[in-house]
Amino acid sequence: MSTKRTGRTNIGSASTARTKDRGRAAGTKSRTSTPRTTPPASGAAGTTTSAPGAAGFSAVLKDVLGSVPEAERESFVLGVVGDEGEGLDAGLWGRGPSPAERRHAALENLRRQYRARRAVVAESLTRPEAAELLEVSEQAVLDRLKAGDLIGVKKGREWRLPSWQFDADAEQGFVPGLAQVSRVFPGGAVSLTEWALNVNPDLDGATPAEALAAGRIDDVVRAAEAGTAAAW
Repeated sequence: MSTKRTGRTNIGSASTARTKDRGRAAGTKSRTSTPRTTPPASGAAGTTTSAPGAAGFSAVLKDVLGSVPEAERESFVLGVVGDEGEGLDAGLWGRGPSPAERRHAALENLRRQYRARRAVVAESLTRPEAAELLEVSEQAVLDRLKAGDLIGVKKGREWRLPSWQFDADAEQGFVPGLAQVSRVFPGGAVSLTEWALNVNPDLDGATPAEALAAGRIDDVVRAAEAGTAAAW
């Protein structure tokens, strides 16, 4: 009887030992099958670096705005914060204009526009004069105005047609392409006249009026579109 109990005890001990061995083996396998991850080093590829602080952004913005004309800088400020300047950082932009200063600036801008208008009218032809040059009826001139082939400024009830658009060498007596240019140009006849008579870097140093007279309609249209995009 004691022999049998001893046998059972030995068998139980062996079974227990095998169970412990399997447990240790499983634990070892579990530990070895789980890879240890190491956090990536700072600045390594695929990691995200922190963005520059507000102070750094302000410094960059100051440099950029300091390199553009004042009119463009003011236009940018108004586009960001509105006419009242609410939320404007005085440390970044400086003191904003007072209501009186804004009113004065607006009035001066209007005065400049009206001076330009008077100058354009002074250098323009009446409708009868344009009809005489083109050897057409006054109604034909009016039709050209409505179609956009000619541009004009109203003075009272009469039209004044800027003289730069008339060209004795042109097939029809006036520069071609004005209708296409007017469709993309952001201003009226006064501002278009000012633009047309000034040298344009997009036209290799020629004025838009000269380029139209040379038949470079597509180039002038692109220059007008570029000016429109810059204004926005």
